[in-house]
Amino acid sequence: MNSKVLMVFAGLLLLCAGVVGYLGLSVGKSAAPVAGAVKDVAPAAMAEADKLQRTPVVVARRDLPALTVMGNDDLAIEMLHTAPAGSYPKPEALIGQRVWVAVPAGSILSGALLEPGGPLARTIRPDERAMAIAVDEVIGGGGFVLPGDYVDVMLFVQDQRNAERVVSAQVVLPGVRVLTYGEQIAVASDGQARSGAESKDKTPRPPRTAVLAVPAESASRLMLASQAGSLRLAVRSKDENLYEKEQQGRYIQASLNASGSQPITLEQLLGKARSAPVVRQVSAPAVSPGVVVYRGTTVTREAH
Repeated sequence: MNSKVLMVFAGLLLLCAGVVGYLGLSVGKSAAPVAGAVKDVAPAAMAEADKLQRTPVVVARRDLPALTVMGNDDLAIEMLHTAPAGSYPKPEALIGQRVWVAVPAGSILSGALLEPGGPLARTIRPDERAMAIAVDEVIGGGGFVLPGDYVDVMLFVQDQRNAERVVSAQVVLPGVRVLTYGEQIAVASDGQARSGAESKDKTPRPPRTAVLAVPAESASRLMLASQAGSLRLAVRSKDENLYEKEQQGRYIQASLNASGSQPITLEQLLGKARSAPVVRQVSAPAVSPGVVVYRGTTVTREAH
C-alpha cells in the first residue's frame, strides 16, 4: 500500500472522528435541559403524592375555655399522616358542640373533650361506683395486678372479745373489676391499661392505691370491710373471660352482687372445736325478812 492511499485512509478516519464528536456534543447539549425539567417536576409530584396520603383533622384555632360552644371561627383543619382515634375530619360535626374542659390552641378535638366527666367516670357502668383502697405489694398480688383484671376482695379480721381472740377471714366482694392500679387506668373501650398522667420523673413508684368497680349496693360493704381489718386482692383467672362476658351482657350480675362467703375462723380452719364459754353461777346473798330502818348511823331490820 503506497503512501497516498494511507493518507486518504487517515483523512477519512479523521473526518469520521470529527462527525462522531459533533454528534456527541449535540446529544449532550439537548439532554441537559431534559434532566433539569425532571428535577423541577419531581418535588411537585412528591408534594402532591404526600398530600394525597394525609387525612384532614379538626383542631382548635384558638384557646377554648371550658364550657365553650364552638363556632366556625374556633376550628381549623390540619392535614396529618395518621388521624388519632376519636378525631373529626370535618368541622361541621363540631359546630354548636360544647367542650367540657379547657382546650389549648392547636389541640386535636376528639369525642373525649365533648363528654362530661373524666376517664375514670367513663370507665364504670351506671350501677357501679369507683372506690379506692390502699394497696402494697402483698395486698395487690405481689404488685402484678393490672387495670382490667378481676379480683376477689378478701377480709382478714382479728376480734378481741374479752380474754378470747377470734381470727376469721372471708370473701367480701367476689369478681370486681380493677379500674386503676397506681398511675395506670383502664380504658373502657378495650380494657387495657393506660398511664393516667405523664410524669417528668421516670423513676417507677410503687402503687399505693387501687380503684375497684364496686356494685352500688355493695359500696358501703367495702368501706366497712376496709375499716374492720386487712384486705387482700385475689386475682381471678383470665380463662373465666369475665371481661368478655360483661361486655356482651352475659356476665351473671348475681356473682357481682353476692354478699361474699361466710367467715371462717381460725379454729374451723385448723379443725379445732371451740370450747364453750364457762358460765359462772353466782348465788344471791341471803336476805333476812323484814324492813330496813335507818336511825342516824344505825341500821336495823324490823319485822312487819
